[in-house]
Amino acid sequence: MSLLQQHLAKLSSIKKNCVKDITNNKIKSYKEIYQSSIIYAERLSELNQEIITVVLPNSIEYIELLLACIYTENIFNPIPFFTSDDELERIVKYVEPKILISSKNFNQNSNLNKIAIKPSELFQSSKSPKNEIKFNTLGTKVAALYYSSGTTGSPKGVLYSHDNIFYLIESINKSFGFNYKTKHLSILPFGHTASINYNIFPCLFAGSNLVISEGFSSIAPNFFKIISDERINYIQLVPTIVYMLLKIKYDTKNLNLNSLIFIGCGSSILPVETQNQFEEKFGIKIGNLYGLSETGPTHIDDPRDRNWIPGTIGVPLEVNKCKVLENSELLIKGKNVFVGYYKNNKLYKKTVQDGWFYTGDLVDYQNGRYIYLDRSKDLIIKGGINIVPGEVEEIIYKHKDIHEVAVVGIDHEIHGEEIIAGVSIKNNSKDKSIIKSEIYLLLSKKLSSYKHPIDILFFNNLPKTHSGKLKRREVRKIIKDEYN
Repeated sequence: MSLLQQHLAKLSSIKKNCVKDITNNKIKSYKEIYQSSIIYAERLSELNQEIITVVLPNSIEYIELLLACIYTENIFNPIPFFTSDDELERIVKYVEPKILISSKNFNQNSNLNKIAIKPSELFQSSKSPKNEIKFNTLGTKVAALYYSSGTTGSPKGVLYSHDNIFYLIESINKSFGFNYKTKHLSILPFGHTASINYNIFPCLFAGSNLVISEGFSSIAPNFFKIISDERINYIQLVPTIVYMLLKIKYDTKNLNLNSLIFIGCGSSILPVETQNQFEEKFGIKIGNLYGLSETGPTHIDDPRDRNWIPGTIGVPLEVNKCKVLENSELLIKGKNVFVGYYKNNKLYKKTVQDGWFYTGDLVDYQNGRYIYLDRSKDLIIKGGINIVPGEVEEIIYKHKDIHEVAVVGIDHEIHGEEIIAGVSIKNNSKDKSIIKSEIYLLLSKKLSSYKHPIDILFFNNLPKTHSGKLKRREVRKIIKDEYN
């Protein structure tokens, strides 16, 4: 067994602590979750290091299937439940999973039906659970494939090993002080690594109570009441939710929020002003957390520290080392650094050299803490979700009248960033309103709605260098000035 499997097999003896699904009103002890995961594992054990794509809403079944994949040496591939069917087809074509586990009902003619199976069907087709797990998995074996479109618009799959997960979560629990008594509230989509790394695995490792919700919108009016009633100790948020919490009128006078020891916020950086506003309104400090799919969380900005000041990403976790180059790029080395890019060893060799992962993010190091400056990549982070400009540009380019496209992100009060497309057309005499409508129609057929630009601006010519390379930063500046 890998260290990860050995550790998670201990769940079989935890009878008291549990996972509580407040959306579906379900409660299961870890022993019960373990027993169900072994039933799933009976069926999945027929496969050998195959990719299992899971597209489910936040649920206890999700956790059971994650465990079943780990127990059986198969590769867990989480995809957000809100992903459109067309986009999911493209992902599946690239990932090539053996099975797609989803509660969705796909179109009758969809290719997804060839590999799709519902959790209930998988469970019912399995045999009775075994008393023991007998696998000889090496820690270097791949445990998860975290998918993204990549920074250039081409697909990117991050391969994360059993040891990567084990040493990362051990370090998180130690640095954050998570233990058997820590109670988590998890509201971010399980299809993203934030919930997996900050909530699910830490609770599975510690055997601590976990409360889950399908999402923030369903509990928004009762957010602080749930914290009070459930005596929650830790929550992981993204900036979008923080901004929403600041806008919603809450009466917390009759609530007891003393149980809350920490709120972490990741995916993009919260401005110092926002951190201060949150503390002023709710009396709760909120820390900026930093990490990547390739490494998992790498830093802790701990508001419990006596010398804590907002505005940094804090200090590195024990699992990894950090180094800052002369150009301010952050490099990370440690047992948490991923083992490869799926189908792209060339990119892996380029980004990981001598064990150091070149993050592409720019930081400053002051007084023992790291300050996030900027990212050298052109990713747009909207509501905590990474969006690659090239993926949106590719669809817009399909319109016959489009000459050039530049998709950029601009600051947004609620979403952190919003998407706007700058385009030039082949014939400026054509009706731009019609072209804009046709572009949105194209986008609606090909991309999930959260990736659609909120506006499309027309340029006579997009700014370029003397060599003809698009000046994306200049496009962003022009669009930002337009919206301001």
